[in-house]
Amino acid sequence: MCRAPARANLNNVKSERSLADAPRTETRRRDTRDALLDAALDGFSRDGFSGTSIRDLARSVGIRESSVYKHFPSKQAIFDALIDRADERLNEVAGTFSKAAGSDVAVRYEDIDEETLQTIARAIFDFVLHDSQFAKLRRLLVIEQYRDADVSARFHAYFVERPLDFQTELFETLLATGEFRENLSPEQTALAFFGPIHMLMQYAEQDEQRALHLLAGHVTHFRRTHLKEGR
Repeated sequence: MCRAPARANLNNVKSERSLADAPRTETRRRDTRDALLDAALDGFSRDGFSGTSIRDLARSVGIRESSVYKHFPSKQAIFDALIDRADERLNEVAGTFSKAAGSDVAVRYEDIDEETLQTIARAIFDFVLHDSQFAKLRRLLVIEQYRDADVSARFHAYFVERPLDFQTELFETLLATGEFRENLSPEQTALAFFGPIHMLMQYAEQDEQRALHLLAGHVTHFRRTHLKEGR
């Protein structure tokens, strides 16, 4: 009879320890999940989806292969989670760019010149090629767009539709500054500016210095054909 309270107290202590350990356990679980997604981005962007195994991912993270399934039911589930995480990242970046442009863009670019256009073009180029997560995502989508229709649609949205929409809105504002030739279409002006940049991003995979040289020449030509004389 005297030992029952001791056992009850011991059970209470164990329960309290379990509750105290729960946040740490959840943190470790999230850390492992994120590490698996990072490893998947590295592997899928380098070797493709089919060329990267669950065993490869487990080895990269330092866990047993069976432990991967505590976080994801399949390799496809890892891929899907990776794409969902990329969506969040891209929406965050798009929001940052939109705020950076803002309603005062016409004021800040009221004296737009070639140097400003070079800065805009180089910023786009550098982000896509040198933001570590975005660059890997781009390679991943290039590799996998022919395997999965949803991936193909996302590639088109990330690297064609969204940038073109953003550039169209930007040039709609810039055209209002009066620095450009008259009667230009914002969408066609955006396409004339962004289209070659998109192509040169592909070129840069083989020869970045040559691509940068061509990028500078493209901006110079764009200025001559779209801005008013003397700009």
